[in-house]
Amino acid sequence: MLLSQNFEYTERPAALILGRRGFLKVTGLCVAAMAVCGYAIGDLIARRGEIIKARQTGLYTDDLICQKLGLACSHQNPTVMQVYQDLGTKPVDEEMEELLHTHYYPRTLLAVSTQSEDHHE
Repeated sequence: MLLSQNFEYTERPAALILGRRGFLKVTGLCVAAMAVCGYAIGDLIARRGEIIKARQTGLYTDDLICQKLGLACSHQNPTVMQVYQDLGTKPVDEEMEELLHTHYYPRTLLAVSTQSEDHHE
């Protein structure tokens, strides 16, 4: 008997699905989420200077320790000297320069070069 009956399905208008109160609830939740995210981002930006200063202090402290131990230069480090001996090279050889030399880039250029390297691969 159920199979012989005709059923019609009509969609309700969007205004009935999400009424005025529902719209205000959804909008309020979105605004609250944006406010919380905005506060978190603002807090990170405000503390950025403190974090950078703490990092600098740590690096300078480590550098002073290395200077006191006589390890400020690679040719003073016994481990690096052992690598030179094992490979039969000297600190000024091109091979060692290529293996051990570190390149420094401004952060803005580093972000650009990283993106361009990703596109070339």
